Amino acid sequence: MLYGGSRSGKTFLLVRAVIIRALKAPKSRHAILRFRFNAVKASVIFDTYPKVLEVCFPGLSAPVSKSDWFATLPNGSEIWFGGLDDKERTEKILGQEYVTIYLNEASQIPWGSRNMALTRLAQRVKQDTDGTLLKPRMYYDCNPPSKSHWVYRVFHDHTDPETREGLPNPDDYAWAQLNPESNAHNLGESYLATLNA
Repeated sequence: MLYGGSRSGKTFLLVRAVIIRALKAPKSRHAILRFRFNAVKASVIFDTYPKVLEVCFPGLSAPVSKSDWFATLPNGSEIWFGGLDDKERTEKILGQEYVTIYLNEASQIPWGSRNMALTRLAQRVKQDTDGTLLKPRMYYDCNPPSKSHWVYRVFHDHTDPETREGLPNPDDYAWAQLNPESNAHNLGESYLATLNA
């Protein structure tokens, strides 16, 4: 989980991580999800994803299909983009298995939807570097949530948000905080002044 304010670089870093994982394991499948599809389309597909490709992977061709909303990498790996607000679209995306799932703006996603996505983190694929299995990973980001939100309870309290019992595997939940100041070289001084105000 990456927490942080606006323009701190959370989405950029995690989209980059998803692409790296996709490149490591041919024919692997990855999902980048938000609560609403129009939000993932505007913020990730048309903004962050192409920026990450341009800055970190120049020359890599991985266009997004505008009919099915997934990108195919040269090694056959796929990155699917979706919203959890549309039942039909959700069923289409979650009808497949993935080795990486990234919940962008996780504080907007209900706990039940997160749990449904987690059940699809089941693809077994080998890395082309050494033939070992790529470990399944779930990534999250959000603005810092309230202490009553499931994100806080899971990542800070290490408790199940419904039962309030301790998580059986608390070490699987790690978080880091990023702030816009850490990304200052990509932001204007006036923007940082606005945030500080």
